[in-house]
Amino acid sequence: MSKARLLPALLLVSACASSEPGGSGAGSGNGAAGGASSGTGSGGTGTGTGSGGATGAGGAAGGATGAGGAGTGGAGTGGAGVGGAAGAPSLIWPNATSKANSDTWLVQNHDQILQLQPRVLVIDLENTANGAALVQRHIDALAYSSSFHKYKDASAQPAVQYQLVKIAQASKGTGSTIDYTSWNTQSFADTNLQIKDPANPSGPNLTLCQLFEKGVINEVWCMASQTPKCGETQESKQQWSNADPPQKMAGRFVSASNGDSITNLGCQVTARITDFNSGRGTGCHQHAMGHAWERYMDANAVPLLRKQAARFLNWDLNTRVGAPFSNFYSACTSNSMQLTDCIVWASQIEAKSGATASRTFDLADMSGGCGNAHFYPNTTGTYSYDANTPDPMVLSSCENYGMHNGTGGKDLTTPFTNAMTDQLYGRSPNPINGACASGTTPACSDDCGGHGTAYIYENFPGPGTTAKNDDGTPMHNWWVYLFY
Repeated sequence: MSKARLLPALLLVSACASSEPGGSGAGSGNGAAGGASSGTGSGGTGTGTGSGGATGAGGAAGGATGAGGAGTGGAGTGGAGVGGAAGAPSLIWPNATSKANSDTWLVQNHDQILQLQPRVLVIDLENTANGAALVQRHIDALAYSSSFHKYKDASAQPAVQYQLVKIAQASKGTGSTIDYTSWNTQSFADTNLQIKDPANPSGPNLTLCQLFEKGVINEVWCMASQTPKCGETQESKQQWSNADPPQKMAGRFVSASNGDSITNLGCQVTARITDFNSGRGTGCHQHAMGHAWERYMDANAVPLLRKQAARFLNWDLNTRVGAPFSNFYSACTSNSMQLTDCIVWASQIEAKSGATASRTFDLADMSGGCGNAHFYPNTTGTYSYDANTPDPMVLSSCENYGMHNGTGGKDLTTPFTNAMTDQLYGRSPNPINGACASGTTPACSDDCGGHGTAYIYENFPGPGTTAKNDDGTPMHNWWVYLFY
C-alpha cells in the first residue's frame, strides 16, 4: 500500500492528473471476467450498462491517486481534468471555484463531476501508532468500493478518492461520550487542530466549523478502538428542496446521524464525522457509511436522493411489496446479535417471516431492490452478512439498478450470495485491521460485512450514470449527495 498522502494546509485543491484519452462513456459492463453470475430471472445475461460511462470518461480519475497536477487540458491548479468525450463527466471537486460542502456549485455541476476528492481530517483519540498506514488502507478501500462495477470492470475508476489533510491528536476528555462541542472551540483549534486559513496564513487557527465552511476539510474521521468513541456517523445535513435540481433551504439543517447529533455545533454547511475504528478492518468503515445512506432516507434532507435510492436500499418495502414496514429493521431486531432465521426465502425472490421475526410478512417479489448496511440482498436477518449457513441464492436488481433492461421494463436481475462476494474481493486480512494480502483487492476486509458493502457500493449509480427512476426521470451520481 502507498503511504498516506498528507495535503499541506495551504493546498486545498488539486486537479486530476490525466494522461489517457477519454472513451465514449458507454461503459458496458457485460461479460468481463470475475463478475457475478449472469442473470437468470428475467432472462438473458446482465449487461451492467449505465453508470459505467464514468470509466469511459478517461484517465482523469485514475490520476487522482497519484500526483495532483492539472489534467490534460485542465484549468490550472484545482481545474477540472479533461479526458472524456463531449458531454461526459470531467470535473473534479473540490476545485479552485468550489471547495466547501453544501456549495450550490455541486448542484449546478452535479452530472459533470467525474470524481470527488474530499479533504478528510483525522482526529486520533488514542495516539494510534500506525495511524497513517491505517488511514491509507481506508482511503484505498473506499476508492475501490466507489468504482462502478469494479468487480467485473478492472478499468473502473473511483467516484470518491479521499485526500488526507492531517492526523490531529486529541484526548477523549473525562466523560463517557465524546464532547463534539469542545472540538469546535478556539482552544481545540489552537492546541489540537492547528490549521490556518490558506487565505490568511498569519491569522488565527480555524475552528472545526470554520474548516468545514471554508472548504479546508469536507469530512472528519474519528479514530479510536475503545469506548468512549464516536458513533458510526454524525452529520448535520443542509436541507434541500425536492425539485430537480434542488434548491438550498437557507439556514435549515437536520440531523442525519446514526450516532450523536452534531447540529448544535452550528456549522453553516454540512458537517460529517464518521467513526474510524482503528482496531477493526476497513469493512467496518464501509458499514458505518452504509448507515449514513439509510439516515438520508429518513432525514428528508435531500428528497431527490430518497426518490432514487429508496428501492435500491430496500427502504420502500411498504409501498413496493406491501410489507407492514418500510425496511427490515422494523421486523428483525436482535440487540446487536446475528439473526439467520428472521427471514426465510421461499424462492429466489419471495421472502417470508421466520421464527424470530417480530412482524409477519410474505413478500412475493424482493428482486427489485438490492440491500443496505445490515440487510444484504439475500438477508436472513440482522448481521446475516457474515453467515455461511444459510446463504441462500436470490435474484436482485443490484447490478442493473435503474436500467429497466429486463422483462416488462423492470431491471434485469442477477444472482447473489455471500459466498459470491467473498470470491470477488479476496481473503480478509490477518490481523483483522491489517493490510490486504497480495492478489486480493483493497476492499478485501470482510469485517462488519465489508465484502457485501463493497459490492453494494460498486452498484451505486455513479459518474455518467444513465439509470432512471421508475417514472422515467434521470438518476444522478449518488456519491455527490454525500457533500450536499
